[in-house]
Amino acid sequence: MELVYVYPMENSKDMMKMLDEEFWKRLGPTVRECKAMGRDLDGMCIYIKARDELAEEARKLLAETAAKELKGEEGEKLMKAFQDEAEAAEAGMGAMFG
Repeated sequence: MELVYVYPMENSKDMMKMLDEEFWKRLGPTVRECKAMGRDLDGMCIYIKARDELAEEARKLLAETAAKELKGEEGEKLMKAFQDEAEAAEAGMGAMFG
């Protein structure tokens, strides 16, 4: 399952504290500034790719924060931006070590 969330910059300190907990370290979400991902959104974006049960646990934990799940067309565009970034990174590593 894949999820994308956004949260305001002013909540970055609280979010980073939460994301530093063991559950999140094992889950390994990707956090980027939304504008750096080519989206015209203020704040930070979180991309989560995990087994369904872990994604649901992440969803429950994030429901108690300032983060809001992005769904629909905007969510799909942001998810695609994260996927493209991951593919580009893998291709770069392959070119370097392949």
